[in-house]
Amino acid sequence: MREAAFVRPALVPAACIITMVAAFVIDLLTPQLLVTAILLDVPIVLSSLSGSSRFTNALVIAALAADVVAGYFNGVAEHHHWDSLGIADRVLAGMSIVFVGYLSTAVQQAAQRAGRLQAQQTRARRETLLAAAIEGVRSSLSTDLVLRAIAREATTLFDIDRARFVLTDRANGLTLVAERDVAEVGVDETRLAPEAASIVQRALDGGDVVQITRGDAFGRLVLDHLGAPTALALPIADRERRFGVVLALGRGERSFDELLGLARAYSQQAANALAQARLFAQLDERNDALEERSGIIRDLVYALSHDLRTPLAALGMTMRQARAGSYGALPPAYIEILDRSITATDDVTRLAETLLLVARFESGDRRPERETVDLVLLARQIAGEFEAMAAVQGVTLFIDAPAGVSAVGDRDDLRRAITNLAANALQHSSTGGQVTIVVRSDAHGAKLSVVDDGYGVPEAARPQLFTRFARTNGRRGGGSGLGLYIVRRVAEESGGRVEYAPRDPQGSIFTLSLPVAALA
Repeated sequence: MREAAFVRPALVPAACIITMVAAFVIDLLTPQLLVTAILLDVPIVLSSLSGSSRFTNALVIAALAADVVAGYFNGVAEHHHWDSLGIADRVLAGMSIVFVGYLSTAVQQAAQRAGRLQAQQTRARRETLLAAAIEGVRSSLSTDLVLRAIAREATTLFDIDRARFVLTDRANGLTLVAERDVAEVGVDETRLAPEAASIVQRALDGGDVVQITRGDAFGRLVLDHLGAPTALALPIADRERRFGVVLALGRGERSFDELLGLARAYSQQAANALAQARLFAQLDERNDALEERSGIIRDLVYALSHDLRTPLAALGMTMRQARAGSYGALPPAYIEILDRSITATDDVTRLAETLLLVARFESGDRRPERETVDLVLLARQIAGEFEAMAAVQGVTLFIDAPAGVSAVGDRDDLRRAITNLAANALQHSSTGGQVTIVVRSDAHGAKLSVVDDGYGVPEAARPQLFTRFARTNGRRGGGSGLGLYIVRRVAEESGGRVEYAPRDPQGSIFTLSLPVAALA
């Protein structure tokens, strides 16, 4: 049920001003000894409902001025005679105005403190519920069990009676149905009505939570089909796959407005848990073929998806909320610490994504796109992204690339490979150095070289340069040791290769050779 409010906050200032004017007029029209200035306390008391101490203080000042003005005109009306008793009453009325104003301000401040405390308690309770729900979802690595857990945990998290998980990658419109306090999650193969199906598609296409209410005819049709007075549609999807949409079916005429942030966090964490379970399932299917390398793959994937990816996402979300002021104002020193922590978390997240890519290279779980890529345009875009970094390090970054050089490969993979080469060159160049990205083509294919005049690679380190976790003993750089390995794997998957050559008199030349044959 909706809560009834006997006073609308937006009307309080107007009511206070009208009451103040009425009390002042009455005071002007009454005899000098009948001091009705006490009525000026009424708008001050009423102003406590506005929640604004500044407005209350303004009314106190206005009331004191009205008390003085009315007293003066009362005396003028009685032939410029001011009775001592009337003056004393005026003073007492002014004191009561100040006292009532003080009490009203104190009440407002107490209410604000209580509101902040309640908001903090509500936020803490929701974070606890979210942590418990995510833990329940992550308790299994079976895709089917995770799907059921997502629907079941939604009933507790959003305090609803039912949740429907519409699976978009299953035949016959399969829907999982979870009920509050019921451990078993049912299966419903009935196809959704077109209206409900369109809501599911809208949530997936928009990538955001959709609230469904009876505020319009379409919303009423959807809710009537779902048998609920209100609902939330949570898309469960990651970059690679759309798993489905959870329909959280509310009870009564409640609104989900305050739960949208919680729903978005749950949606993202549920998608991460499903991606983790799916990855383990794929690894399990390839177990026979990956027997030799299973130890490396499982260690990497487990460290990434189970121990790093999900908690890092939750940590980053919490710190960004704190930085945005969701938990209250922060001292400048805390803000600086939060900024550094967010940067560090982003670095670890990038490392986790790198480990995931390596795991997929090792497992063979890769289906790169092959298309014609404008190598010159891609190189210029990457150079533009590194301009700020180069300027900070005092290194000059050049592009030597004629137009019209293209290669065949996966655009995102090639971007990652060239980015790794450019980042390495800048990282191992000294102040005043120069890095040049050179693009050429010949009868054998396209070549992209990154040339620097930095510290170079020691001869002893060159044989392992493109292997996993290789280190070059350079003076700078504390990377993961996977950047050049990823470059090699991307080159090989594209049908090309990567080579290193020392530069005379100092520095390095890394050359990425790629095919330019037309796509079949």
